[in-house]
Amino acid sequence: MQSTISTVLTEASTQWRNRPDDERFLSLADLKQAVEQRKRESWTTQQSAASCRVVPESDGLKLQVWNNSKGESNLLDFSNYSFGQFAGLAKSPAGYLRTLPAELAAINLQWCLENRAARENALILGQTNGHNELRAVTSTSYGRIWDLDVVNAVERVNGDGRWQIPAASYATSNPRRATTLYASDRDVFIFLVDPNTQVEVAGRRYFRGFFTWNSEVGAATFGLTTFLYDHVCDNRIIWGATEVKELKIRHTGGAPERFAYEGARYLKRYAEESTYNTVETIKKAAAYELPHAKSDSVERWLKDRGFTSSVAQSAVAAADQEEGGARSLLDIINGITAYARGLKHTDARVDLETKAGKLLDIVK
Repeated sequence: MQSTISTVLTEASTQWRNRPDDERFLSLADLKQAVEQRKRESWTTQQSAASCRVVPESDGLKLQVWNNSKGESNLLDFSNYSFGQFAGLAKSPAGYLRTLPAELAAINLQWCLENRAARENALILGQTNGHNELRAVTSTSYGRIWDLDVVNAVERVNGDGRWQIPAASYATSNPRRATTLYASDRDVFIFLVDPNTQVEVAGRRYFRGFFTWNSEVGAATFGLTTFLYDHVCDNRIIWGATEVKELKIRHTGGAPERFAYEGARYLKRYAEESTYNTVETIKKAAAYELPHAKSDSVERWLKDRGFTSSVAQSAVAAADQEEGGARSLLDIINGITAYARGLKHTDARVDLETKAGKLLDIVK
């Protein structure tokens, strides 16, 4: 029986393992309410680095900036994350500054801001919710994609409730542990699947899934990964993933517009599209015959397409073992990904799997 190109995705498992309870949400509606309130309470202002004032208080350092939305000066508390960003603006080591008394840390930061700041001006993101907090310090060219925009895009494609949190054996007894909807003060991550739409290829059953992430404070790019998969286990490892595609948008000046016209549209297209094209591509790959008079002819075919001799040889051997031979394009792609799974370094594995996946362009 033929198998499709498959790999294991662990990003969602990392999120599931590391998120505290207060960053876990049981529904898209709850998640949206949290990030919507956060955006409503947030405000931005541009200020020169030299005009920022670091103020030592009894409860720690504060940043004094001008709040344009209220027309007044505000003292902002640092979060752990924003202090690291601010120290970067001052070209000062955040870890060392945290060990100093507030008065001494303030003197060091102020001198650095006025004499050797990383850039002349900064974009300040503050939040007022009973108290004032500094959420982020970025360049003035930072193109902010709000976490709310990402949640709204997911909500729009899920009007029929098709996309769901993956099932888990403990979901009833501990739904907060089972959820795959996350948000912190610096990011959002959403992992959903369509468990009721089956895709059958070469006798195997697959489902559709995606995860998307973003940080409106500069901690991460916007990203969207879509895929077919065999199953998701209780610890949120995605097994048998195939047709893995990824879109990333950096928070540069045109990022909000690019998200609206590329990121959100790509998610909508993926959520609504038929699985026909995916199935047909894999069928064509299974029917596409490779040179097979000798094993080294397949190796030469791979080398002609940019693979090294050692990878080509190992891929053919893996295809022989897993697929019974390197007869088709699908066989050799599976051989490459099987070899890649044994690589020690994740970056090398992902690069090789990506290169293998691009061979599908031959039959698209």
